Amino acid sequence: MREVLILISKLFLFSLVLFACGSKNTNQSGKESFEEVLNNPQVNSKKVGESEGIKYFQIEKDGKTGFRDLDGNVVIAPIYDMAEMFSEGCSAVELDKKWGLIDETGKYIVKPQFEYLGSVHNGLASFRKNDKYGFVNIKGEEKIKAQYDWVDEFSEGLCVVRNDNGVIGSGKCGYIDTTGKQVIDLQYQYACKFINGEAKIELNNLWGAIDKQGNIVVKINHKSTDW
Repeated sequence: MREVLILISKLFLFSLVLFACGSKNTNQSGKESFEEVLNNPQVNSKKVGESEGIKYFQIEKDGKTGFRDLDGNVVIAPIYDMAEMFSEGCSAVELDKKWGLIDETGKYIVKPQFEYLGSVHNGLASFRKNDKYGFVNIKGEEKIKAQYDWVDEFSEGLCVVRNDNGVIGSGKCGYIDTTGKQVIDLQYQYACKFINGEAKIELNNLWGAIDKQGNIVVKINHKSTDW
């Protein structure tokens, strides 16, 4: 989950870093920089959209967020305070400090009612309640109780979760499935999403990789995730 940069996908996050490093306008606010990135045709180009399988790009105007198609036509007016990139045909949007879900026509699937909603993956979106995180389906129905201090997004049917036991950022990570069952114990310092059946994990300040049963498939003896 990317609460601090909720509007930015991995692609846009990388572009934003490049833009910020190269910008000569040191007085420009983060919001203004973000707006420039969103409206930068070199970043949000039709070529990039087609290669990445992106149907709509975010746009921002006067502090509000909406969406345009790959040809630059506004398809959803910029009326939201925040909006996630579309995933599985849905976008999590914030309006008046409440989060809901819209479809690709801009119609509400779930009216704004949550403290926070993440993007939809494997049919589930993270939500926050009383500073804890769980998951709802695209109807807004609670499927996994809000009980974790941090959650990622589902990938290949599993999701990284963490509990901090009262000390923010100090907890251990493990994995749950889409029913909420803990399938890999909370034991890692850090854990990544599953990709092609494997996930990189950190233990005792060293990195390795596991399969979906928690078996080690890359020895935990690497100083970084680059191997």
